[in-house]
Amino acid sequence: MLLHGYMDESYGKDQNIFSFSCLLARRKDWDDLERRWKRHIDAKNKQLSNEGRPVISRYHASDCSGCRGEFKGWDRDERDAFVLRLFEAFKLFPSHTVAIEMQLNDLCEVFPEWANDRLKAGYHVFTQFIMLQIVEDVRRNSVKNASTKVKLFHDRTGGNGKGNGKYDPTILQAFNQLVNNQGFDGSDYFTTIAPLRWEHSIALQPADLVAFECFKMAEAKLEVRNARKSFTALYDMETFGIHAMGFRKEHMVEWRGKLEAGRVTEPTDEE
Repeated sequence: MLLHGYMDESYGKDQNIFSFSCLLARRKDWDDLERRWKRHIDAKNKQLSNEGRPVISRYHASDCSGCRGEFKGWDRDERDAFVLRLFEAFKLFPSHTVAIEMQLNDLCEVFPEWANDRLKAGYHVFTQFIMLQIVEDVRRNSVKNASTKVKLFHDRTGGNGKGNGKYDPTILQAFNQLVNNQGFDGSDYFTTIAPLRWEHSIALQPADLVAFECFKMAEAKLEVRNARKSFTALYDMETFGIHAMGFRKEHMVEWRGKLEAGRVTEPTDEE
């Protein structure tokens, strides 16, 4: 079985809470989701055009949530109705998500040498955490003796959502370091990892939705607020399996111990 995983990240202006997720499904199921997703975007654009309003190029989680960018002028009712229709597409989409979040302040406290570029550290460490958890989840859920391969894609990275590919080499480096690590027994599961531009992949839009919802959930926990209704609706879907984890300082201390023991590798400047 070949699984395609689409990865995306979400973080705030203060670059503290960092959420990274990977939405996994078979290629056939991705094709079906992309068709339903595109129909919904096209239908909304037809409505906007008929009303003499600007159309949208895609669903973009943070802009849609804040009614800014291409969603400027939308009210909350229109936004919520639009997103709920997107959620309908997930109901027919058998998938599994691995989502990880933590505070980069904690990461940099344990690894002060990484503080000069905390986003780079986040991309590197979280890429490997995602891969480790994918292996564990695949082994737990796969049919005995079944062969599973995972092909990973991620949205092009860049500061402030510019998508200039700034941290793409960091993700590739983290991937290669882990699959080439002799102490990692899950290398055979992974075939490749590659960046994609959102214009070339509808699948990155639902990946963006999931990453943003996981970020907002982490933000709510930090601020002791109730979870967003949208996250709860997503989490409760029978077809949407999610393994969400929050990493804390003690996890980073443990990770540092593994680094010093040579069991994993840390970010470098080899880009």
